[in-house]
Amino acid sequence: MDNNANKTQIAKEILRLRLSQMIVNEKYKAGVFKIPLHIALGHEAIAVAVDAAMEENDKLVCSHRNMHYNLARTKALKPILDEYFLKKEGLAHAELGSMNLANEGKNIAYTSSILGNNLPVATGLALGQKVKNNNGLVIVQTGDGAIEEGTFYESLLFMKSNSLAAIIIVENNEWSMHTKIPERRSDIDISKFAAALGTDYKRLSGNDIYHYIDELRGIKEHVLKSKTPTVLEVDITTLGGWYVDIP
Repeated sequence: MDNNANKTQIAKEILRLRLSQMIVNEKYKAGVFKIPLHIALGHEAIAVAVDAAMEENDKLVCSHRNMHYNLARTKALKPILDEYFLKKEGLAHAELGSMNLANEGKNIAYTSSILGNNLPVATGLALGQKVKNNNGLVIVQTGDGAIEEGTFYESLLFMKSNSLAAIIIVENNEWSMHTKIPERRSDIDISKFAAALGTDYKRLSGNDIYHYIDELRGIKEHVLKSKTPTVLEVDITTLGGWYVDIP
């Protein structure tokens, strides 16, 4: 990416997502919301990269931690904030809240508060894309906790077996709830997991938004051409007091 004007706009988007979440976080700490929220401070780069890579026929499916993707796609804080306040002026007219917030007008087709539930839904959407001969793909975002669910294996297997165009983004912050990976399970090498099913695998780290955009566009082109899913693991540090230190 070498267009300076475009680079400036991308940098502004990163700042917009960070500042928007900081505003939400301050209100959350003040206890003004009646619903649970999952802040995604530190996750902005991959969300902006996904937004930059998506085109008209692409669909995005998110997990319970979806604030960054909704901000990236919606381009505004107020309708999202109104939804968190359960106002009728909200993005989903106070019907979806936070952990299930989707935006079909911006191709966020589905979001789920149930761990791993969004993976089979994304698989079905990808199958629908194929049946309809729609030249688009499905991007589904999940976390390192959800890969412990059976739906991760089953969805990836179905996608590969049926030659579906999909990118499975695993945001790996090494935490599930308040527990780090080494405290709850053995290590899972996602690259070997993907290789065992014959799917492609990529890993991103460093939060370089321009590199992320270039890589994601390349992955998307390959997926659409090869009609095989790709697992994209993204190393992320979730910022803020989202876990509890137990003495």
